[in-house]
Amino acid sequence: MGRVVTHDRFLTPSAGSPGGPQVTGLDRLLETLQPLEDDAVAVIEGSALRPAAVLALIDPSRVDLPLLLLLRSSELRKHPGQVGLPGGSAAPEDGPLWRTALREANEELGVVPDAVDLRGRTTLVPTWNSGFVIAPFVGLLRRPIEPVPAAGEVAAFFWLPLLPQGVPAARVSRRVTVAEGSFVVTGYRHQSHFVWGATGAVVEDLLARMAPPAS
Repeated sequence: MGRVVTHDRFLTPSAGSPGGPQVTGLDRLLETLQPLEDDAVAVIEGSALRPAAVLALIDPSRVDLPLLLLLRSSELRKHPGQVGLPGGSAAPEDGPLWRTALREANEELGVVPDAVDLRGRTTLVPTWNSGFVIAPFVGLLRRPIEPVPAAGEVAAFFWLPLLPQGVPAARVSRRVTVAEGSFVVTGYRHQSHFVWGATGAVVEDLLARMAPPAS
């Protein structure tokens, strides 16, 4: 798969070769990922959080590096109407957690596993209110797909540009109302959607890994 050409801010010469190939934000992201391991289990020492996994699926064929997100059905008991990544809790038959991420993406959005080039894992995200620790797995789209939302579970899907106009998506503040109350939180806005919470934390981590090293 060829290199993605992004904005100058996210392009730097490769080490030791000023005139050599450019290093992109996507290159830097992929270099920082934890490798896939069949026996990897998401745990946080001293906690009783249960393991879960999500798929951060990026389309590398587009300059703005869009990330596949879903909108949860308003009929769901937990997190109704919220934006999320395809994923869920581990099932005993899944085996390694990356298989959980692929299974859930297939169940929720019809993403077939062979359309995903799975590359590694980012930082674990604990969600203390729901009792899970989330393992985000980064995958690159191998070919164009048309996601199909699961009836009764997923209301819609959309692609969040990680680099709109070639620069990283900006964090904004917004008041949200959930079952626990009304809060001002930070996140990422795209059209009518607001990406925050655990999903916003995954997006923030992806962007941080893409950023050029401080000079």
